[in-house]
Amino acid sequence: MSNMKVYVMANGMNHNSIKNDLVSCDDPKETFSFPSWTVLIQHPEGNVLFDAAAHQDPERQQIKEIMENLHMTEEDLPVNRLAQIGLKPEDIKYLVLSHMHPDHYGFVEEFPNAEILVSEDEFTYMMRDYALNRIPFTKDFDYLIKCRLNWKLIPGNQKTYKLMDGVTIYNFGKGHSYGMLGLLLELKSGNKLLVSDAIYTAENIGPPVRPPGICRDLDGWLATMNYILQLAKDLQAEIWYGHDYDQFNSLIKSTEGYYE
Repeated sequence: MSNMKVYVMANGMNHNSIKNDLVSCDDPKETFSFPSWTVLIQHPEGNVLFDAAAHQDPERQQIKEIMENLHMTEEDLPVNRLAQIGLKPEDIKYLVLSHMHPDHYGFVEEFPNAEILVSEDEFTYMMRDYALNRIPFTKDFDYLIKCRLNWKLIPGNQKTYKLMDGVTIYNFGKGHSYGMLGLLLELKSGNKLLVSDAIYTAENIGPPVRPPGICRDLDGWLATMNYILQLAKDLQAEIWYGHDYDQFNSLIKSTEGYYE
């Protein structure tokens, strides 16, 4: 088990968002709040960042809900959260993107030295949809392509990819998006399984199961959810959900300390 430190970095809070988008509920107009956050793994073999938060650049942003509902301060910016820990963007060796939605890749271009790992299925089909003008954030993809980023694609048939000692990428497959990646962190304090939007909140798993409204493949989502739950049981790992308000509030934030 490697000597690593894991920092939970707060990157803003989404208010007045439609709850049904994340967790099916009886009232389609019910709203709630949920966090935007990233995770830094400080490791002897190099620093890893899991996801890259949401940007609010009006020149790129085409999804008005992100502009209107996400409340992000200067302190919440990923580069400033890293600075609080004593790191620069150039210090990030790997950036693992759970998927290619704009609230998760927002500041990806800020990390020039990072190898950016993403599901090959996600990358391929999102680029196809971009080329066919089927996604609502084409300006973002225009921008990302010009950045000439250092992409590494994880094939769909490769279920695990060991990034470094104690840090393993899990290829969860389709559901919320075309291909979701997660991270297993083997810590002295206990294993953590980071699942991002593969399961938004603990409310999704129930009982009863409450699927998200935003879901590309419901059957795939159900299969992925069950796979993650069994995986967490087998690995004796705590699941860190993508946007669980209560769980996020219970976690140690990077301004308070870290996990090891």
